[in-house]
Amino acid sequence: MKTLEYLKVVVKHELIAIKEALIELKLIVLLLVLIFAGLIYYLKPFPEKSITISTAFKGSDWYQFAETIAPALQDHDISLTVLASDGSIENVEKLDNQNSKVTAGLTYGAALSAEQIGGIYSLGSITYEPIWIFYHEKRIGKITDIKDFARFKVGVGPPKSGSYAFAEKLFAINGIQIKENKNFQAASIEGNLNQFLDDKLDVFIFVSTIIDLPVQKLIRSPGIKLFNFKNSAAYEKKFYFLDAVEIPAGSINILNNFPPENISLIATTSTLAVRRDMHPDLQLALLIAMKNTIQDSQLLFFAKRNQFPAYVDPSIPLSPVARKFYNNGPPQAIIYLPYWLGVFVDRFWLILLTLFAVIYPLSKLNFHLRKFLYAVKERGHYEEILAIDRQVSSDPISAEQRVLFLKRLDEINLLLIRRDVPIGEETDYYLFVNATQLLRNKIERL
Repeated sequence: MKTLEYLKVVVKHELIAIKEALIELKLIVLLLVLIFAGLIYYLKPFPEKSITISTAFKGSDWYQFAETIAPALQDHDISLTVLASDGSIENVEKLDNQNSKVTAGLTYGAALSAEQIGGIYSLGSITYEPIWIFYHEKRIGKITDIKDFARFKVGVGPPKSGSYAFAEKLFAINGIQIKENKNFQAASIEGNLNQFLDDKLDVFIFVSTIIDLPVQKLIRSPGIKLFNFKNSAAYEKKFYFLDAVEIPAGSINILNNFPPENISLIATTSTLAVRRDMHPDLQLALLIAMKNTIQDSQLLFFAKRNQFPAYVDPSIPLSPVARKFYNNGPPQAIIYLPYWLGVFVDRFWLILLTLFAVIYPLSKLNFHLRKFLYAVKERGHYEEILAIDRQVSSDPISAEQRVLFLKRLDEINLLLIRRDVPIGEETDYYLFVNATQLLRNKIERL
């Protein structure tokens, strides 16, 4: 027999043995199937390959950031849908709404209540975002105390935005309640910006990065002044979610030395939040895309390279996936394996190692199902002819018993002939046939 033909026979006999084992061990097979199904349900190795993220108004820095990380996610076959919104609070409301398709959103942890953070995790902060206070200096004069802005018409962004929430906190610490003061007007960022440029507002307060369109437009506009937080360090000490940052003189335009002096600001950090039930693999993909994008981003004006992403604002609990990412970095397996296989191995390497520790030693036992099942059935017949041999050897038997014993040996012999003999077990087969024939001869001589 040629090698290929021999292998075909081996495979055929193994498949026959598996079929017979499945039939005989129905309950065990059913139990194994249920255990396997439960393991798959628990491991969830096949998440949806799409993420919907809620940002801010279209064209804002958050919207641009989300669009920037989309190609990095696409490298892992994950599509990203970017939605516009009124900002921080509305994004979290969408995350808390189970009927919403939003699974991720940018927000400010300090702008949220304890109830609003109950269903979300933080993947970390992405950058510093100052609180910008622009005002018409020619019309209202130079302002050195934030309380003085309450005497003029102030735009503070939409009520469900971080801009409104921070403006409320800043003026509250200075003894002013903006909800009770008619000078403070809540509207969309675009609406407030247009009103401010049309001289319908004296002051415009909002939170964003330095690359945001309203900042870039207003910081260079003649007659418009950026408020200088001379006591920024005091605000940093008062609020854990604020940091003192600075625009160095000449940093925006070195040639024209703009701004002409250092400008002190207070800033918070924007956080990428996700639903707590978001699949771990999707969270990890967002973290990797976020890190790779931020390293080459202009968002780092107030930060050092590799400073973000980081868990800076503890207002929102950090995701376990993000904690592992910040402590250990991305899994090494994704360098050598496709992403989905790499993260699966990383999350469940202990289970895989346990299975290997069990299966590998068993494989060294040279265990063959076809031989094992044949030996189990053959053993039963061996026990039966041994019992007959002991009986005829120890006690006299009657003519009737003699006939019954010979008949049973014929039946056993017939069973052997009809049964498939696995390849490699031919020697055992003939030894057993010989044993039955020897016992037959012994009985016939009695």
